[in-house]
Amino acid sequence: MKRRQFLLFLTSLPVLRPLQKRQRDTADGALTRFILSRMMQKAHTEGWHTLPIGELMCRFGELFVGTLYIPGTLESPDGTEQYRVDFTGVDCFTFVEATLCLARAFKRGTPTYEGFREEVHWTRYRNGQPGDYPSRLHYTADWLNDNERRGVLRNITRELGGQPLRLAVSYMSRHPHQYPALRMRPELLEHILATEQQINAQQHWYIPREAVPGILEYLRPGDIIAFSTSRRGLDYAHLGLAYPIAGVPHLLHASQSARKVLIDQPLDRYLASVPTHTGVTIARPLEPQ
Repeated sequence: MKRRQFLLFLTSLPVLRPLQKRQRDTADGALTRFILSRMMQKAHTEGWHTLPIGELMCRFGELFVGTLYIPGTLESPDGTEQYRVDFTGVDCFTFVEATLCLARAFKRGTPTYEGFREEVHWTRYRNGQPGDYPSRLHYTADWLNDNERRGVLRNITRELGGQPLRLAVSYMSRHPHQYPALRMRPELLEHILATEQQINAQQHWYIPREAVPGILEYLRPGDIIAFSTSRRGLDYAHLGLAYPIAGVPHLLHASQSARKVLIDQPLDRYLASVPTHTGVTIARPLEPQ
């Protein structure tokens, strides 16, 4: 199916209509629960059970197309960790997280809001244990390493010819005023500093931007693409999913510039369009055990 035809098809799907009204969720999460139930119903009706997890992530990702880009949805105003989930607005991380956890819950036979939340807890927090603010895997590098260790995904970057990525993350500790929890509870800062030091001491890998065209043929649907950055103190600046169209990997992501979830241009062209993106790290989702 050609891209234009496919996008027209997407916008006709009934499950998308609640998303396209651009309503924000209520405090009890009623809209998110409704959207999730419609997504799972569609997946069951159309027999998505047999799809590999990466393709399943792309199918769920298609259902988010048009959803608002809303940053900072995981931060609570009072600084407490509240395990938030909101399908009416996502950023690049919560979009990827949502597709991964929807696919894992569906594969496990727990296609409910509660089953989805369990997967969020398992992937969002260190060792899969929700706790206070520092237990969340705030940095993408930390999220990738912790979830690889626990069998959620596999970082295939080195296998694709990746090079060492030297990190010096410090953004959160240098800008605590940007995070309500750190602003209101400065005693948490020492935990964030310790995490940053641990990340910086670990080995990381990336494909430099000039080498990315040479690895595109090895990507699979739903591979998680993390874009490394030259911005000081950060590890990665963006996340998305590999989404093939006519054999060419495009980027399915929550776009800050477009202010919504969309199927974007081919991956290498997108990378070339952002000067501060220095390359990519590729993580392949694994079937849940």
